[in-house]
Order: sequence, then structure tokens, then C-alpha cells
Amino acid sequence: MDLTEPASAVLPLSTAALLRVLAGADDAFTGRQLARMARVSHAHAAKVVDRLAAHGLVLVEERGGSKLCRLNRAHLMANALIDLVKVRKSLFELLADHIAAWSLAPIHASLFGSAARGDGSTSSDLDVLLVRPVSVDVDSEQWTTQLLKTAMRIREASGNDVAWFDISVDDLQRAVHSAEPIMEEWRRDGLRLAGEDFVAMLRKTS
Repeated sequence: MDLTEPASAVLPLSTAALLRVLAGADDAFTGRQLARMARVSHAHAAKVVDRLAAHGLVLVEERGGSKLCRLNRAHLMANALIDLVKVRKSLFELLADHIAAWSLAPIHASLFGSAARGDGSTSSDLDVLLVRPVSVDVDSEQWTTQLLKTAMRIREASGNDVAWFDISVDDLQRAVHSAEPIMEEWRRDGLRLAGEDFVAMLRKTS
């Protein structure tokens, strides 16, 4: 699926963006507020809101000379749409849940790259940094089986592959001391999935 906007598989991109904003708050928005937060032009946002309002999915009210709109959460389609526009978050939660269930837990696991930044596509992998405990060898059957099963589940759930960046604590120390360029990406974009906070872990390894 498109890791920037999974809902674009079944919804126009702008509609998905507007619905995500509406689904993320109980408050009502002016047309300009909604358009700005969804990064959609005001004119186009107004057209989409009018269409959704015609179907009863968006409630529009006049207040002080402005039109305020909010998602109609009582609508029969509301829950389905909320789930749809939150699929990206649900995918990350699924990945985190699988890692949390591993019998051999990583010291740290985080998502980085295009999936974490929100600029991926249907062909993007989910790049995951794993820092192995000292006691776990990279060739451990139990360890590699965990990775394989989780990757298969994520592929089944999303159509995207997982790219494991599987390193030891020693590998991380070497990357820190040699100032490997990828370190900045791990710091800047990383979304923690399991284990220690990345920055806190770096303090211990430096």
C-alpha cells in the first residue's frame, strides 16, 4: 500500500487527507482551517466538504458568518472511514505489537526512512533498525525466525516488505565512533517500536 496515504487505494488523495483531519478531532473547523491542516487548496476542500455533507458524513453549521464543519460520527460509514484514514498508524502498531511479542527482545527497534517520514509509496519498504542483545548471534535460528514471521505478517497486511537493519551493540558503537551518515537519519526520523529510547541508548554506547 501507499505508505504516505494508504487510504488513497480507495479514496481520492485530497478526500483522505481532509477526512484524516476531521477524524482526528471532535472540534469543528472552518473551511480555511481544514484546508490548511490537510494541505489542500481552500476551493478544493470546499468542494469535497460539500460532497461529504450531501452524503451526511460531514455536518456543516453557520456560526458568526463562518461555516464550521465536523465529521458526523453517528453516520453508519463514520467508523469505517476513521479506520481507513488511520491505516498507516494501525500498520505501525501491528509491527510494534509483533516485535513486542518476540521471545528474544531487541534492545531497540525503530522505524525510519520513507515510511517513518510519511513520504513513501506503494513500492516502499518499512525500514526497521534492530539492535540485537549481545547474547544473540545474527545467525540465531530463533532470532531470524522472528524476523521472517513478522515480515511475512506485515507483507500480508499491507503488501509492503520489511527491510531489517539488524545490527549488534558493537556495530552501533562503531557507527557512532565513525560518524556514519545513516546515524543522523536514525536520530532524525526514527519512530520507536520497542526497547530503549534511541538517544538514551546512544549515550550508553558512546
